[in-house]
Amino acid sequence: MILLMMTLLHLLITVGASASTPALSIKSPDGDVIDCIDIYDQPAFSNPLLKSHELQEFPTEMPNLEIAAETPNWQVWHTTGEKCPPRTIPIRRTTDISHSKYPKPFYKSLADATRGHRYAIGFIRNRGPIYGTRASLNVWEPLVEAADDFSLSQVWLASGSFANGDVNTVEAGWQISPERYHDHQPRFFTFWTRDAYNNTGCYSTHCGGFVQTSSTIALEAAITRTSAFGGPQFDITIQIWKDQSSGNWWLGLGRNMELVGYWPAAIFTGLADHADKVEWGGEVLSQNSTGTNTILQMGSGEFAEKGFGKVAYVCNILVAENNQTLVPVQDFGVQAQFPKYYSVKRSQTKGCGKHFYFGGPGQTRSGAVRGTLASALLLLYLAFFLCV
Repeated sequence: MILLMMTLLHLLITVGASASTPALSIKSPDGDVIDCIDIYDQPAFSNPLLKSHELQEFPTEMPNLEIAAETPNWQVWHTTGEKCPPRTIPIRRTTDISHSKYPKPFYKSLADATRGHRYAIGFIRNRGPIYGTRASLNVWEPLVEAADDFSLSQVWLASGSFANGDVNTVEAGWQISPERYHDHQPRFFTFWTRDAYNNTGCYSTHCGGFVQTSSTIALEAAITRTSAFGGPQFDITIQIWKDQSSGNWWLGLGRNMELVGYWPAAIFTGLADHADKVEWGGEVLSQNSTGTNTILQMGSGEFAEKGFGKVAYVCNILVAENNQTLVPVQDFGVQAQFPKYYSVKRSQTKGCGKHFYFGGPGQTRSGAVRGTLASALLLLYLAFFLCV
């Protein structure tokens, strides 16, 4: 009986799309269909924890903004010139796929949850309460050969532990995931969980949770521009901060900080109060479903040591700690779990402040081919030996 109730609750939380009839459907040049859904009919409100939630259309206080030129048509669907009507939000139409970032059953440890995941990141952990962060991530088009692998660059804010099963996260960035998006374009996404990626949370608006308020930004829509190796760099600025009045975690995008939406405090446990860690940088998932190495690049596909203009960066990093005000980061750690494949390197410049580079080529296909050939020759040798 308890199992049945838990299953029904999970189905309620993981409703993948709104039943609302779109006010407008926009056909993007890349094949996407963007449905303009009434803001009150969005999937967020399917979460039982938001049954009595009142939509917060704007944060109580806006952070300090830069005056910067806007980037027109930065998502592919923008190039149509069509816009969603007021009081609607754009939702990318999808087929039924898993919306979990870590598609395996119950995780009792960090090792369980991150199996197959490789990171090259900067971080601040367990230094005190954290109430927000801001950073610019340049966009690349890394090669992801296997359909069920992914490569991303993002910002994480988190609390809790895997040992207690109470990891809470809010995440946003760009990602290439062939199986999820059916192409190799970098796409803007969000993610969240409240129980260490086990039963709650999902990408973007695929379940009850993230409340979208923007009528111009479509989560998981493709990004039109990428950085050029040795040439112009294109980045997106992501800001996540806790609204002190409502407790909600707001997401803004761009130097002029266009509001995208928020994660309500009610869907969290630890994050209902504050984060105790923030991370920025690269993550790849290698499922190794074929049994051989496939190409899985991170960032530009080059190691961090190549530097500006040639690798992925996290630049102009701000963090809100005890005083709850976003200020330039003064100190942070870096970590690359598999430096043979992906590396990370700190730097400091006038234009980027204290920042870091990350990325790498991953394992090469040639290594997999050599390994496969060697195994085949060994089997032939054994077969011959047994037959003699």
